[in-house]
Parts: sequence; structure tokens; C-alpha cells
Amino acid sequence: MKIDIKYDGALAEAARKIENGIGEITASCAAAAAQRARELCPVDTGRLRDSIRVERDGNAARVSANTDYAAYVEFGTSKTAPQPYLIPAVLGFSDEIAKAAADAAARLCG
Repeated sequence: MKIDIKYDGALAEAARKIENGIGEITASCAAAAAQRARELCPVDTGRLRDSIRVERDGNAARVSANTDYAAYVEFGTSKTAPQPYLIPAVLGFSDEIAKAAADAAARLCG
């Protein structure tokens, strides 16, 4: 009696689907966090608020404010109080990101 066992690559395909799905979920959550940061951002001219962007890199996403004074507003200076907008917005989505990633993995591995 002879039994042939052959790996068809299905596990690698499932891993690829999970990886792609998590990247999309992370980018979606980052976009929501960026929108929340725009809502929390103090506005004088609107330049800081309008500079908030999301960049996706594979499974990672970066939410950033791209002005030379963004960190001064977020953390304050010796002369001005901090007005946090970016960190609270991103931290507010950490639970959603973890849940969405777990749901996507469960759905894809089904």
C-alpha cells in the first residue's frame, strides 16, 4: 500500500490572504484615526489640520501631521500648553485595530 502526501500551498495562500487583509484593515483604521485627529486638532489657520495624512506600508500605516510645528502643538513648549490631537486619536483606535485583525484572520482561515 502506498499513500502520497502532497502539499498544495494552501497554507501559504491563507497566510497571504490574512496578510493582505490585515494591511487593509490597518489602513482603514488609520484613516479613521486621521479623521479623528483632524477633528481634535486645534485650528488657527487650518494648515496643521490639513497636513494630517495616512501612509500605508504593507501591514503598517502611519498617521502623521506634516508641519514644522506639529510636535509643538501636540506636546507643548516652555511657553505654550500641549494640545494633544494626534496621539489621542491613534490610541483611540487600538482596540478596533486588534479586533478587526482578529476577525479578519478568523474569517479568512474560516
